Amino acid sequence: MKKLWIISLLLAGVFLTSCGSKGISAEDAGALFVDRLVYQKEENKFAKEFRDGEQVGKELDENSKTFEENFAKGLSSTGAKVPKKEADQLTNELLQQARQKTTYKIVQIDETKSGATITYYVTGLDLVSAMQEMTRQLVKDTLADPEIAKDEQKTLEATFSILEERVKAIKIKTDPVKMTLHLEKEKGKWFVPDNQKKAVSNLFMAFISGSKDIDTMNKELEEALNEVAKEIINSLDTITIPDSD
Repeated sequence: MKKLWIISLLLAGVFLTSCGSKGISAEDAGALFVDRLVYQKEENKFAKEFRDGEQVGKELDENSKTFEENFAKGLSSTGAKVPKKEADQLTNELLQQARQKTTYKIVQIDETKSGATITYYVTGLDLVSAMQEMTRQLVKDTLADPEIAKDEQKTLEATFSILEERVKAIKIKTDPVKMTLHLEKEKGKWFVPDNQKKAVSNLFMAFISGSKDIDTMNKELEEALNEVAKEIINSLDTITIPDSD
């Protein structure tokens, strides 16, 4: 009888272990991935459910650092020196706004035996509009104080000041953007295939900018800044130059 009891316990243990090895569903994995990537939540759960989860989580955090570096490079293209402290504060504020204001929905899951392709609708920040408004304000301030335009460092300081205000009041885009990510599964653990690095980067940018990728965002930004340029030209055309007579 005692032997039968021990065997029953062993069988129960095997059964429970096999059930546990299945891991979480594809939908839960897709949600958990975004929670870790964008919102930096559920670190322990991510480390448990994803293969090499702790290390992968650190790699996902690199998306924030890469964005910060690229953002600083963009500002430094004026020739002025970008103070790291100010650049850090600005990007941290932008990331905080993304965590507070952005949303997403998983709208489709195409699952196979070894993985799943997950489709998201991401409602991200309207970074292009924020940059457009910043440019409008910067032009206005420069016209009021031409010294700003003469000094690269002053231009940068004015840019930081205005952009910080715009970021704190940044809105979300009206329309969500459709994004996809493919995850694989092995021995109950989910993981991101090597060929999905660009998809991960694009997914992150969708939350930060509301655009499907960096090229789309740059195109939208170019159009927005061209619109500001036209506004400036039109406003100059309306200025009446008094007769010298």
